[in-house]
Amino acid sequence: MDKHKKSYGSIYESYDTKPPSITKMSSKTKSEEKQRLLETEHQVVDLEHMVASDEDLLCNRNIEHPTSNFDTMVHLLKGNIGTGILAMPDAFRNAGWVIGLFGTMILGVICTHCMHILVECSRELCRRTQTPALSFSEVVEVSFRTGPEFLQKYSKFAKCLINTFLFITQLGFCCVYFVFVAANLQEVIKHYFVDIPVYWYFAILLVPLILLNWIKSLKYLTPASLFASVIMSSGLIITFFYMLQGLPPVSSMNAFSSWGQLPLYFGTAVYAFEGIGVILPLENNMKNPQDFGGWNGVLNRGMIIVGILYIAVGFFGYLKYGDRAVLGSVTLLLPPDEVYALK
Repeated sequence: MDKHKKSYGSIYESYDTKPPSITKMSSKTKSEEKQRLLETEHQVVDLEHMVASDEDLLCNRNIEHPTSNFDTMVHLLKGNIGTGILAMPDAFRNAGWVIGLFGTMILGVICTHCMHILVECSRELCRRTQTPALSFSEVVEVSFRTGPEFLQKYSKFAKCLINTFLFITQLGFCCVYFVFVAANLQEVIKHYFVDIPVYWYFAILLVPLILLNWIKSLKYLTPASLFASVIMSSGLIITFFYMLQGLPPVSSMNAFSSWGQLPLYFGTAVYAFEGIGVILPLENNMKNPQDFGGWNGVLNRGMIIVGILYIAVGFFGYLKYGDRAVLGSVTLLLPPDEVYALK
């Protein structure tokens, strides 16, 4: 019996006790699993640290005089709403009110989308190069330099090309504003005081314009932009005051003009949406640049206001004046003897 017990006991012990090799493999497996989990956790921590560093790169820009969200909105509206808005009734006349209405909406969405793409490309290239901010031409240069090998040698040329295009477009816009302000000042002073050649107004306006160009900080330019926005808003309110009186029925307008006039519409409308050149300077100088993008950001809110104003001036200007809206500015159609129209 004792012999049998011992044999049974040895069997029981053999079942209850694991072999040394299995025990070592189990402990080794647990150790490897623990190490793998630790490495995974370490990778998650590194990823979170990397994202945080990108946000720090965006937010901790070394800007001497950063602009607030309100300052940026003022500059955005002033940079996008110019003399082109006064030509929108002529644009609607060339397209027809249906094409003008929906075409302007689509152009506004496309322009805003391109602005978002530009900002996102700038931020991505800032992450790649660990640079706090990039200008318009620097974005193109870095994108060429970090792109395919056959394009890298053209990075400097691309930067110079973009600077040339920006110079030509901004010079053209500023010349139009210069002539517009001088011509309107001449009309007002001629009506109330004396007739002076328009060239003298060019010379008079040149002095404050040179002084304004010496100011390199957008923060200090905010009062000037705000004053200009107030004057511009006053002019639009007066224009709407006359446009909305005695409106004819919508059936008096052409829903579609002609295929031959559509290029004229697109030329005027694209000229009106002129502010993409100021997008990166505005975003680069913000105190909180993360508030610029997003569905409820400064860019979308500003461009919605711009789009509504363009559509309203174009639609009601064409409805009020019809084929007489062929003139370059709707203000030329206002009553010449009215005091507010002259102002």
